[in-house]
Amino acid sequence: MTFVIQLTKSEVPTGSITPSSSNISKCQVIYWLVLASACLINANSVADRSDADDEGVDEIIGGTTVARGQHQYMAYLRSFYAGGAGSCGGTVITNRYILTAAHCVQDHKTGEIASKVEVRLKVYTISPMDSGAKLITVTGSSIKPHPAYFSNGAFNSIYDIALIKMTANLPTSDYYLIGKLYMPDYQDTVTAVGWGLTSSTSTTASPTLQQVDFKIGTKDECTSFWGSTYHHEYQMCGIIPGKSVCRGDSGGPIVRYSSGYQIYTQVGISSFVPASINGQALCEKGYAVFTRPSAHRDWITANSCIAGGGFCNHWFDV
Repeated sequence: MTFVIQLTKSEVPTGSITPSSSNISKCQVIYWLVLASACLINANSVADRSDADDEGVDEIIGGTTVARGQHQYMAYLRSFYAGGAGSCGGTVITNRYILTAAHCVQDHKTGEIASKVEVRLKVYTISPMDSGAKLITVTGSSIKPHPAYFSNGAFNSIYDIALIKMTANLPTSDYYLIGKLYMPDYQDTVTAVGWGLTSSTSTTASPTLQQVDFKIGTKDECTSFWGSTYHHEYQMCGIIPGKSVCRGDSGGPIVRYSSGYQIYTQVGISSFVPASINGQALCEKGYAVFTRPSAHRDWITANSCIAGGGFCNHWFDV
């Protein structure tokens, strides 16, 4: 990648990423979707909040409520930093590992990696939190953002991918939770899943998991909108206005459904959406960008099953 977005505290509004001045005419302003590093909750309020009080989490843009029991591979993540905490989605990809976005576990401004991540499995409602949700707390080196995501004081969005190693293998009774990864590049209709906002300015929380269908754009369509910010070999983008992800959906999966095999396979990870020049997320525009797991197959394999614990994830091309 030749274009790296630079950040300075004096230039960047809270919750937004602004391209450097030399590239502003060639790319769009982008907005991370996580309710974490860029939008940290006050440290004092974190200690006081209960799991039933997730005010920043709402519905996906233009979507519908998921039926209970669908998308069991979804994980609900809370990442904790020195200055606060926030929420993301993730995918169970083996009996030991969660796949998510790097910016869900690493501050894109400072490079600080979360001190701990609370992983909740078997979650349908988050407010109040499902009584049957399984909580796994992960700390230290088990939180693994891609090492190329943040270096030399700047982030590189094509490496917006991370792994979280759970403290023990899931029991065989939980194997139905494990999602499947799709190897070939994909361009067609997909489904986004998450607990994100219903609109860019929404403040009303939805307690349930949401999903929305939309179409993935061609290289030309995505590059025409994003310019040099977008790299098709590592990323994909949606192109349907009013059907997209928004704040709170970061790290969650973009999946395709195979009617022949009756399975979902993951083709993307929610990364960022367009923003106005003053830093306001513009989720309704569409054109959200997603990291391609297939572009990082070797890294995923080397840092999951080969790194110790759990079986290897299965890559599908059906």
